[in-house]
Amino acid sequence: MRARYHRLSPMDRMLLSIEDARTPTHIGALLVLEGPPLLDAAGHLRLEEIRLRLRRRLRRVPVLRKVLYRPGLLRGPPLWVDDATFAVERHILHAEIPAPGGEAQLLRLVENLLSKLLDRSKPLWELWFLTGLESGRLAVLAKLHHSIADGKAALRIFNALFDLAPDAADPEEEPWSPRPPPSHWRLFVDNLAEKGAALARAVERLVHPVALARSAVSAGRTLVRTLRESQGAPRTSLNAPVGVTRRLAVMRMGLAEARNVAHARGTRINDVMLTLIAGGSRELLLHRGEPVEGVALIASVAVSLRSTTDAGETGNRTGQLLVPLPLDLPDAEACLEAIAASTRKMRKKELATSSEHIIACVSMSGLFRLLARRQHTMNLFESDLEGPPVPLFVLGARILEVTLANNLGGTVGLSFAILSYAGQLNLSVFADAERFPDLEVLAAGMETSWARLSRRHESGEEGPRPPGGRYPAAALTTPV
Repeated sequence: MRARYHRLSPMDRMLLSIEDARTPTHIGALLVLEGPPLLDAAGHLRLEEIRLRLRRRLRRVPVLRKVLYRPGLLRGPPLWVDDATFAVERHILHAEIPAPGGEAQLLRLVENLLSKLLDRSKPLWELWFLTGLESGRLAVLAKLHHSIADGKAALRIFNALFDLAPDAADPEEEPWSPRPPPSHWRLFVDNLAEKGAALARAVERLVHPVALARSAVSAGRTLVRTLRESQGAPRTSLNAPVGVTRRLAVMRMGLAEARNVAHARGTRINDVMLTLIAGGSRELLLHRGEPVEGVALIASVAVSLRSTTDAGETGNRTGQLLVPLPLDLPDAEACLEAIAASTRKMRKKELATSSEHIIACVSMSGLFRLLARRQHTMNLFESDLEGPPVPLFVLGARILEVTLANNLGGTVGLSFAILSYAGQLNLSVFADAERFPDLEVLAAGMETSWARLSRRHESGEEGPRPPGGRYPAAALTTPV
């Protein structure tokens, strides 16, 4: 049965509770667009027209006009309610990329914008239109708080704002009036009903002792397996409490080529991406004079827990897998084989679900932020999302590419995000700037691992890779 009010789940509340200036918990997506459809004859951004046309699309995504509301004692968890002072001008914004407008300048501006917290007094999202990019293109930075949506839900939200054709008609303007929050009495009754239903479920389990015992044993085994397989992350210079500044680097490749490299070895694309991350991390630690023999970093890999029944819901339904990345295998083929063997052995759903409940419970105790800044369970974050296979358009302007920026937090100052879009695959790394001034070493190591895997796939030789094709090699860009 659908909930009467849009309450935040324990995972959603956790993402709000751990947030501070050093740990923003919003999702970032950088879009590069064709410029002319959104510029006037003088080359200026048609900002007011953009705001008007996107405002009409907000009816497709009601959550973007809702604000966080904390009802208080005995009235249940926080919920999303209509923002009585909603104004699209507070969310669709403009900034100029510094000259000369290259990708280095774009990434620096994006890093600065992503480091700033979203204002909780208004709906937790922003669209920044960034002008001044070379070659007449535009960039758009989308910021959406993670408490509203996980990666898959965020893609659906922004897809609803964009179009499948350059000449798609705008929705008709519809009047919108915010509904007031539910009364204190209604929230009290709703909370009481939910607590009663939870109690009834607990009693029902108690009258079925065999099922209860099986459930408890299964949960215990899952928890033990999760803890045993993680075995604690190695202590390296990669992990320390994160600061407030960020760096972003992007590696690009063709989706078909990545798929061919993976399938030729009986692995998945994400196994290949984890191999590139392992190769880059190896080079970074060697550059820092740290040992890699016997070292296997632990990657927290995001796993969607969404079923077919909640595929269209917002909020968070994401767990994690803890995957070892061996750094003592300089050969990319051997490293890929080891990583693929590890991921094949994991029963993803069970492990991911257990970690979701553990994180939610710990966060409710108020200890999560303290523990996160002392954790040694994981070294880095990684997520892999499948984006639209065909181009999308922002008010007639074609989206040329999309790059994601994941959250950092606790002692995890490296976060990798993979997104496929219209035949391209972008692997981005978002890092703590203070901890990773040498990020280009890691990025170059990822590029080297990719060149080795893709070259062997094409020619079976170690010689130079021949040029040709739209993506003859992975293109890497990082701030200078």
